[in-house]
Amino acid sequence: MNSIRKVALACMTAAMVTISVNAGAQTGPANQDTFFTFSQAVELPKTTLPAGTYFFQLMDSPSNRHIVKVMSQDRKQLFATLMAIPFYSNDRPSEKPEVRFMETPAAAGTSAANAIKIWFYPGNTTGHEFIYPRSQALKIAARTGESVLTTKTDAEDSELARVDRNGADAEMSAQASTTTDTATTQTASVEPQREPVGAITGSPEPAPAVERPVTPEPASAPAPERTEAARAPRTDLPHTAGFLPLLGLMGFGSLAGSRLMRRARQ
Repeated sequence: MNSIRKVALACMTAAMVTISVNAGAQTGPANQDTFFTFSQAVELPKTTLPAGTYFFQLMDSPSNRHIVKVMSQDRKQLFATLMAIPFYSNDRPSEKPEVRFMETPAAAGTSAANAIKIWFYPGNTTGHEFIYPRSQALKIAARTGESVLTTKTDAEDSELARVDRNGADAEMSAQASTTTDTATTQTASVEPQREPVGAITGSPEPAPAVERPVTPEPASAPAPERTEAARAPRTDLPHTAGFLPLLGLMGFGSLAGSRLMRRARQ
């Protein structure tokens, strides 16, 4: 009987260790931790970041997985908490993190800060498109000639819209366009989350921006239009359940089994 009890205890221990390892492995990719190094200033909703290295991370929210936190390289200073919506791509996912810009033409030989449009995590075909305040979106659209995701009014909880270079609201169906647009793609290195990040003692040397040209689609094979079903938002719920209920059930099961074995011995 003692051997049966030892075997049962060993099985429970192995199951608990497996659950703990799986839970720890899921916390890293879930927040999509990414380091980006920009060689010049970049524009984000309500803020402009100087050249340097920054840490991008999804907020741990069970209701919205498109809230982005932008922090310093050492994660001690929070620069912005940004709202975004999912942006679906038909392209093959990249193995490196990417940001797509709305490029501002250089004036008199001086390059202006480019506004970040979308952030893609490596291996993902769904990116995070940032929502700009309407006043800021109107300025970006006017100088870049691209439609910018914003709200219909100045209120942050207003209905979403897109504004074109003339300040008119464009159709939200533009969100379904593939990522083969004129936005610039920049790659950056990802540092493992498990490695400690030391405090910055000086201004980090910015790495040169790496640009990847956009390959035009051949005229004989235009990109297919996305259907209404493809444009529909996700309907599946986020995986928010933990393993505590399972561990509790296993504990009650072990107690019941122990009592049954005691009765069998009597």
